[in-house]
Amino acid sequence: MATTASKEVPDGPHGDHHSLRGIFFIMLGSFSFSTMFLLVKVMSQMNTFTLVFYRSVVQIAICLVDLYKKGVNPLGPDSGSVRFYLVLRAGFGAAAVIAWFYGIQNLPLPDAVTLQFTTPPFAAVFAVCLVGEHWKALDMIGAIVCLMGVALIAHPTWLFGNTDAVADAALVTDATDSSTMMKAVAVLVTEAGAAMAALAYVCVRKIGDRADAVVMVFYYGIISLPMTAIGSKMLLGTWNVLGDYEQFSLMDYFLLLLVGFAGYGGQWFTNLGLQQETAATATLATSTQIVWTFIFEILFLHEEIDMWSISGTALILGFMMVVGVIKLIESDKSAIIVDTDEEKGLLLEPSREDEGYGAAVTLQSQGSNSL
Repeated sequence: MATTASKEVPDGPHGDHHSLRGIFFIMLGSFSFSTMFLLVKVMSQMNTFTLVFYRSVVQIAICLVDLYKKGVNPLGPDSGSVRFYLVLRAGFGAAAVIAWFYGIQNLPLPDAVTLQFTTPPFAAVFAVCLVGEHWKALDMIGAIVCLMGVALIAHPTWLFGNTDAVADAALVTDATDSSTMMKAVAVLVTEAGAAMAALAYVCVRKIGDRADAVVMVFYYGIISLPMTAIGSKMLLGTWNVLGDYEQFSLMDYFLLLLVGFAGYGGQWFTNLGLQQETAATATLATSTQIVWTFIFEILFLHEEIDMWSISGTALILGFMMVVGVIKLIESDKSAIIVDTDEEKGLLLEPSREDEGYGAAVTLQSQGSNSL
């Protein structure tokens, strides 16, 4: 481990001075992810499995080109354990994306994106159970805060009662009850996606720096293809994940391509930013995804967002920002120059001092980098 203490630390991931360029790239990555979510929302006429299938096809093609240019084996290192965790991580990641796409299509966009940010407390719990990391006070607080935020966004009638201004109880129709139930189901599915993403995070911890990040994305794409077909057969009764492709317009194909490119662009820009900025700062910059989704909601979607959802979003986003500030202060207190190769490893496998919720947020700060 080659480290050098110095008062004059250059801009970079562990420097005293934070890189505006790094922050810009991370925010650009957040914008790319938010654009992908918007496109998924706009294309709600297509079922979730079809959208995930085409996104995977596009990302597989991009990954193969990228890996070929790097001279990296798409299958990753010749190690049975690493490849096992790559497949496992890809399976959990594919399940997470399917669940998230479903949530995006069936919930107001800001609600769906906010629920994705509840991955860190799940990851902290799984890391304690499966990796042997320690459960800290911040982990517990994070779990409680996120649970409260989810409850506010879901706003279940069994918990809050019927707070709609209704002149007569008879006016509460079956259609309203059905809509409430559908929202509750969508929230549960999206939260299940957050849990799956957390399990994918644990697998990334197991892989460490033994596999290129693009290899992880490639595995995700490959594993997603059969998973979308199986899911479509189980839930929709058909193996067809291509959709009515003969009826697709040029605009449909263009938007499907954009979904894939926007997803990959989000990964690429965020990774580029993380090479120049700390993960703590990245946590704050990535939180702008929620801001972008609210802007898109106002400009394009015009869906109804109640005060319960806004309160839940503020609670989760606020805690994410608090955690980011805490880690930012900690990183500024211990500015160290780290070898480039070692830094790449740290991005994938945080140190033991960065365990629990903090480490989970480090991965969350990368958005859906490996999903």
